[in-house]
Formats: sequence, structure tokens, C-alpha cells
Amino acid sequence: MRPADLFIAGLGTYLPEPASAHEAVERGEYDADEHQRSGWTGAADAGELSAPEMAVRAGREALARSGHDPADIDLVLHAGSYHQGPDGWSPAHYVQHHTVGGDAPAIEIRQTCNGMLVGVELAACYLAAVPGRTAALLTGADNFGTPLISRWRYGSGLRSGRSSILGDAGTAVVVSRRAGFARLLAIDSASIPELEELYRGDEPLFPPAATIGAELRLGERMARYAESRPGLFAWAHARLGEVRTDLAKRTLAEAGVAPGDITRATHVFAGTERHLQQVLEPIGIPAERGLLEFGRAHGHLGVNDHVAGLDHLVRTGQVRAGDHVLMVSNGAGTGLTCAVVQIVEDPKLT
Repeated sequence: MRPADLFIAGLGTYLPEPASAHEAVERGEYDADEHQRSGWTGAADAGELSAPEMAVRAGREALARSGHDPADIDLVLHAGSYHQGPDGWSPAHYVQHHTVGGDAPAIEIRQTCNGMLVGVELAACYLAAVPGRTAALLTGADNFGTPLISRWRYGSGLRSGRSSILGDAGTAVVVSRRAGFARLLAIDSASIPELEELYRGDEPLFPPAATIGAELRLGERMARYAESRPGLFAWAHARLGEVRTDLAKRTLAEAGVAPGDITRATHVFAGTERHLQQVLEPIGIPAERGLLEFGRAHGHLGVNDHVAGLDHLVRTGQVRAGDHVLMVSNGAGTGLTCAVVQIVEDPKLT
């Protein structure tokens, strides 16, 4: 998809201070061997601040930086990969209530780590569908500090190129048809539905694990499933890489941008360079154009890696007018989105 005149007008990030991975090892919360192997140095910890409240803070910042009034917002989308609040309650409308108000549709997206980037594509389609629509506010947030998940060991048990720890954050984007500091040149999405089986494992669908107090141990679930089906994990890893690379190359071609023109890239955060090499180098982009140090210091931020990463590049001046950023996302192995963004001017940071 090559949108016509679609811009990123504002970004917002609420990123708590990271807790030390080394100190987590000393407390016995994080395996010492895995810590040494994985490369992670910290995980952002929001304490008892809820995910939707982080989203509100990020949303207000993005709106202030966008130059848009609340009345300009024709759509509110909110993404999360973990529980957001009370059952039977809508976090998207909470975000709308405490940011822009109004009567625009407010919709929640549940596509795990791919939620924010696929939300940009959905917003692009919504804004283009009817003349006169101006802008959309997208927020995302996750707080993993609950009794039913350990940010340090949820992924333990599965040996792969990207062992994972979890950090908390809230992010926001204002997508505009009017103007912005960055132009969305192209965005595309894809699915690999057969990979849901790997992430589901042998767990029953009912009752949902959280309703019976079962802790989320994703790595152990996947490892048990892979062991019972020899070759499955290697096939899934190869399939994910193949689809992700093809999607990225197609999106670059639609944008009219060569891999060598990409200044920086955002991706699902990882602790080691090996994962960045697996993601970026098949596309033709050196791993050093990713966000290794920033990501490994804060943990995998659920739905927030890409927006937090782009905001970090903008705030620190690592991308300037004329630069191109490739955003390469996948969520739970089954949903993927890639976007090419061109920075057209230095953004407003206050």
C-alpha cells in the first residue's frame, strides 16, 4: 500500500526507568546463564502505573507535538498485548476520554507485538476512505508487572536467536492527512496463520489460563510443543524469516526506496546482535542500523518497540530530514507489518 499524502505528525512515549537485569539475577528472578547469553541489560518497570494511563500520557504528548487539535481526530486506536484493566471494559475509550474526547470511533487492536504498526495501516485506510477525514490517534501500552507473568523468565526454556525479557511502556502516534514531520511512503501487512499452533502449544483454549491463575510461561510452552514435533521450530523460524524478508522487500519496492537508502531500522527489540542480523541482513540492511543498545537496555516493550524506537531516533537526532526508516514488525509469529517512513523535517519536541 502506497498512501497518498499521509504523514506522521506527532509521536509520544512514556518509558519508565529500566530495572537492572544484573540485579534481577542477584535476586534469583533471572537465570544467570540466560542473562549472560541473551545480552539484555535492563527492563523498563512501570510499577503500578496501568497500561492505559501510560497510553494516555503518551497520547497527550503525541497530540501536543502534532499541531492537531482534539477535534481533528477522526479515529482512536489502542493496542495492547497483555491485560489492560477490568474485564468487560474498553481501554480504547478510556484513552479517548482522557486525551481527545469527542465521538470518533475508538477501537482496540489485539495483535500482540504487531499491534501499533498494523494500526498505522488501518488508520491510513480509514482516513483515505472518506473525504474530509483528517487525523487518527494511535496509542499502545503494556505493563507486565502482574503476578501471572515474570518479565525475566516468561520466555525461558526455548533456545533461539532471541531470548526475551519484558519491559513496560506507552507510546502514541498521530497519523495525519494534512502535514507532519515524516511521510509514510509505503506500508504492508501479512499473516502466517499456521504459526498460531506453535504459540498455542498444547494448552486448552478453555478456560483461558489467566482465569484459573496460571502463569504465562511462553518459552516453556513453545519448547514442549517443539520437542513433541521434531523440526517444527526450525521450520517456523525459517518460515517467519522468509515471509518477513519478502514483505520488507515488497514494501521497499512500493516506496521506491532501495535497502541501501535506509538510514535506520526499527524492529522487535532483542538483546543480541544475532537477532538483528537475522531480521535485517536478508533484506540488505546492516545490523548496525538497528536499535540494539536502546532495545537491550529496556526489554521487549510489547506493542511499543517500533514507536518507542522511532521516537528515540528522532529525539536524539539520529535521523534528519531526507533520511529513510524501515519499520519491520512481527507479532507472535503470525502477524507482520512493514513500513517505510521518510523524515521530511525536524519534528517539534515540546
